[in-house]
Formats: sequence, structure tokens, C-alpha cells
Amino acid sequence: MTWIVWRQQRPVFITLAVGLIVAVAAILLLRAGMVADLSARNLLDCVGKGLEACRDKAAFEFQQTWYDRLHLAQGAVIAVPALMGVFVGAPLFAREFEQGTHALAFTQSVSRTRWMVTKFVVAALPALVFVVVFQFAVQSWLDAAGKLGPLATGPFFFTTFDAQGVSPIAYALFAYTFGMFAGALFKRTLVAMSLTLAAFVVVRFVLTGVREFMITPTRVRSDDPTVSAVGDRVPLVVDSGFLDDRGAVVADAGSRMNCGSRGDEPVVTDLAACYRKNGLAQSYADIIPADQATTLHLLEASIFTGLAAVFVLGAVWAVRRQV
Repeated sequence: MTWIVWRQQRPVFITLAVGLIVAVAAILLLRAGMVADLSARNLLDCVGKGLEACRDKAAFEFQQTWYDRLHLAQGAVIAVPALMGVFVGAPLFAREFEQGTHALAFTQSVSRTRWMVTKFVVAALPALVFVVVFQFAVQSWLDAAGKLGPLATGPFFFTTFDAQGVSPIAYALFAYTFGMFAGALFKRTLVAMSLTLAAFVVVRFVLTGVREFMITPTRVRSDDPTVSAVGDRVPLVVDSGFLDDRGAVVADAGSRMNCGSRGDEPVVTDLAACYRKNGLAQSYADIIPADQATTLHLLEASIFTGLAAVFVLGAVWAVRRQV
């Protein structure tokens, strides 16, 4: 049974293997070129310090050359799981039903459940390997750029968060299983592919919007109301504003920040004192610290994995009801 499934999926496997080799080779070449550029510009020490410590022309020119390329690589890591769902998961059963080859499988001694499990595992493993290896290669490139690349914006920047940790593999499981379910349910490859892409975009958009509510934020404060409470941290900021002298949030802070001089009024030299006089005693920010990024990855991945389990059960139901 496994051999038959492998023969059916062989064109997909070959495409994945060739695509992975080409992609990884391209990334390694780009990484080597970037490291050589870092060395030529004498910026190797800036990789761990960032642009704030290396504010010179060479550092800015380096970012102009490589920053967008690194962002595109992160975007590719996010897009690859969707492609696995569209081109590997969606046709898995839909093509069988379209071409009528499922009838032959159903008349054999192998049960439908075993047929499904075999197809699921044989097709899923190469797709997941592609995602993991590609993610690892891109992460190696990002690490080589260090704080001169997108990693300087912290772990919660949208492309960085989505391209790191267990997120890509969770996205891939979700897309693959949804594609499999849609194909088994609607029995049309094109319909399943379209629905998979749409579902991937919508679900990721929704969960990204509620990501900040998955962890209870930590409130940090600054005694100087003119200074951001976040400071030099790179957290996920859930909320920010001002507190009065009793520690309560000031709802109308915008109307109390008028400390500029008007007409013949003297120029305000102590902005902090003016803020406090207007009832703005402290600035605050509700944040999710950078060291909780892994926890947030696991929480989000658990949701996608749970959805994937639901879609697997849905695919089993759809196939077993097929006559």
C-alpha cells in the first residue's frame, strides 16, 4: 500500500526535493555573499550590537542592500506552509475522487482508514521536512545578520514571529490538513486549493489579531511621563498611556499634554513638570516581554494543531461516507 501511494505522489516528492535543494542553495549563496559584505565593510562587530551602536555610513548601506532581502526570506517561510496545503494537501484526496481511482482502492482488502492514514503520512512527511529545512536555512541567514537585520526589531515583529519557533510547522499542519479535508469533502481539486489558500489567510489574520490576548501582559511604568515606559525593550506592546498620581489610567491624556508655548507665554523648559501639573504622573505600557515569545509560539501552535486534528477527523468522515 505504501509503495502504491509513493508511486502516486512521486511527482510531488521530486518537485519538493528539487525545490528544496534549489532554495537552500540560493539561501546559502546569499548568506555567504552577505557575510563577505559584512567583512568588507568591517561590520562583523556590529552584528551583535545593532545599528544604534554602529551608526555609520557602512551600516546604513549594508541595511539598504540586505534588509529587504531578509524580510522577503521571512515572508517565504510564512508562505511555504500555505503552498504545502494548496499543492500537497488539497489534491491528496480530491484528485482521487476526480479521476475515480478511489474506487479501485476501496475494492481492495485494505480498509479505507488504512488507505487514508497511509496517504496522509506518506505525503505529509516530505512536506513537513521541506518546511523545517527551509526554515532552518533562512534562520541561519538571519542569525548571520544579527541585529543589523530584521531580528533587531525583536521577536514579536510580525514576519520574525511567524517565521520562527514552531509556528511554521504548525501553519503547515493546519494548511495541509485543511486542504486534505476540503479535497475529501468537495472532491474538486481546484475548489480545495482555493479554499485552502483562503482559509489559511483568514485564520492566520484572525489569530494574529488576538495573539496579544493569549498571555496576561506585564505593566511597566516610567516615573518620567515624557519618557516611554518601554525603554530599550523589544516587547509586544498591548496598551500604553499615562497614569495619575493615584496610579489610575488617565482616559483624556491627549487633552492634558498641551505644554507648548502660545503667543507671549514663556517656553516650557521642564516638560515633565508640566505633564505632572496636568495630572500625568507616569507613563505606562502593558507588554508581553520578549522572553515570553516561546510561550506565545507554543500557545498559537497548539491552536493550529488542534484545528489540524479536527480537519483530520473531518477528512476521515468525508472519505468514509463516500460510496
